[in-house]
Amino acid sequence: MLCLLIPMVFILSNTLQKSQSGKVLAWRPALHLYRSSFLVILHIIFVGINIYGWSHSGVNHVLIFEIDPRNHLTYQRLLEIGTFLMVLWFLSFIAFIVSSYYDARPFAQPLAFVILLVLLLVNPIKIFYYQSRLWFLKNLGRVFLSPYFHVDFTGFWLGDQLISLDLVFFDLQYFICFYMNDVSWSRPTEKHGVFCSDWSQFLLQTIFILLPSWFRFAQCIRRYRDTKAKFPHLANAGKYASTVLVAVTNALRRAAIVEYQSRRAANPFLYLWLISSLISSTYKLIWDFKMDYGLFDKNAGENKYLREQIIYSSKAYYYVAIIENIVFRYIWIINIFLYFDTSAAEYADIVGFSFGVIEIFRRFIWNFFRLENEHLNNCGEFRAVCDISIQKTVTVASGYSTRLERLGTISNLGDERNPKRHHIISTGEQVTTTEKFRKTTIQNAKFNNENISLQNLTTATHSNQENHFSENLESSSDTMSTSNSLVLVNPNYHQTLST
Repeated sequence: MLCLLIPMVFILSNTLQKSQSGKVLAWRPALHLYRSSFLVILHIIFVGINIYGWSHSGVNHVLIFEIDPRNHLTYQRLLEIGTFLMVLWFLSFIAFIVSSYYDARPFAQPLAFVILLVLLLVNPIKIFYYQSRLWFLKNLGRVFLSPYFHVDFTGFWLGDQLISLDLVFFDLQYFICFYMNDVSWSRPTEKHGVFCSDWSQFLLQTIFILLPSWFRFAQCIRRYRDTKAKFPHLANAGKYASTVLVAVTNALRRAAIVEYQSRRAANPFLYLWLISSLISSTYKLIWDFKMDYGLFDKNAGENKYLREQIIYSSKAYYYVAIIENIVFRYIWIINIFLYFDTSAAEYADIVGFSFGVIEIFRRFIWNFFRLENEHLNNCGEFRAVCDISIQKTVTVASGYSTRLERLGTISNLGDERNPKRHHIISTGEQVTTTEKFRKTTIQNAKFNNENISLQNLTTATHSNQENHFSENLESSSDTMSTSNSLVLVNPNYHQTLST
């Protein structure tokens, strides 16, 4: 479907450059109104690919994000959502082009598409992956209220994703001002309101673009408050504080362009922006490699410049990621040439959109190595535990109920108030045995060996407690067999599983 829609957009955009009334297609407003939703959808697709890579490489993202292992979105579902929304995006854009040609209120199309996205996310009806949407909204709300909630890995990972969507926050100002002040609904007007022109416009854009950095800064401060550890939390907060300086100096540089139009090199805010951007980019680059990726470990051994343990199959992935991160962290330098080349200034919006796509791709690569590093730290330091209790009710033959009571100290069936849990490492489940296990009986049970001794039963219980006992609790035949071929459960009865 996308293979058909993409060329269709290019064909229509080249053939329908003017409307029937002779008006030129409003490409610049359309770019501002559509690019943010495109970046969000692209990010969803990339996260779906991330989940595929984690799952096939053994990175336990379900445990790291504390997702319900029995009810969560798989990478297939996430890719389906992303491609479905991308198809809708292209259809909306085509509708914008066609309606522009016929002067039929084209700017209603991007607004309707954004409203549709919001409704799909926040609607309370239990459709369209309701539980997953609820989980996302809950964690997103905790990010927005960062200082007031304990911060876990899911919270600051989600905050980092918002950092890469800063162009979406930047475009909020344009989106709000455009639809609040455009009265014709067919062509953009020159009417502007508060925070929609001059210095007030740059102020609102700066506030919006700083929101993701504020969320992460507040999370770092909250982590420091909870742990009292200056490193890494205060150091990480400093990284996001440097972003504030970059955003402020960049807003001042852009606002002063009119005053220094004829002598742009004399703009003092240009040099402040350059210095702050260099410091911030270098700060973030070092943090990426040492803290987020865990690379350049002195104990890396044969994994030169990497770390002692790596999960992904080829070292080349890591070296390519290092080069990619360096290039993309400093790609903003292109803005310097655009600043002095006035003829290229009209393409600044397209360049900004390209930077947004590049940042989404950089975050896509970052996700692979950040989750890998977290997974290795969890395994090495035993700091992540997922405790899932599964209660099962099992029926036992009456002839052996007494013997099982006498073996209570072995099978931990004697204490109803504090039942023991048997950890089954191979499956990650926990089986809790209850009083029903030794009280419930089955009449007319048949046994393969009527003369088995208590000593053999004891030996069989010891040797098969971790293997046969757990396997037979889950078997659909309701049969418990020991090494002496003892049948404890009537196969005509069904096992009751309650979670």
